[in-house]
Amino acid sequence: MAIAQTLPRVFKLGAARIADPCPGQPLSEAVRLLARNYPQFRCYRLYEEDGVVEDDSVVYVLKSPPAKDNG
Repeated sequence: MAIAQTLPRVFKLGAARIADPCPGQPLSEAVRLLARNYPQFRCYRLYEEDGVVEDDSVVYVLKSPPAKDNG
């Protein structure tokens, strides 16, 4: 008998790896909770298929926006 196991979600923001605050909830709920402490999450729309399996976890990478120049 096969047993299905869900992989933990991890969010990668620059060099920081942030664990999922609510692993049993949908991805949208996790992003909403993370946006309270990390405002960068408000600028991104993540989908389940954006996750990449790395080291027994599903990693969602958020790329930082490019720095703006005056001039």
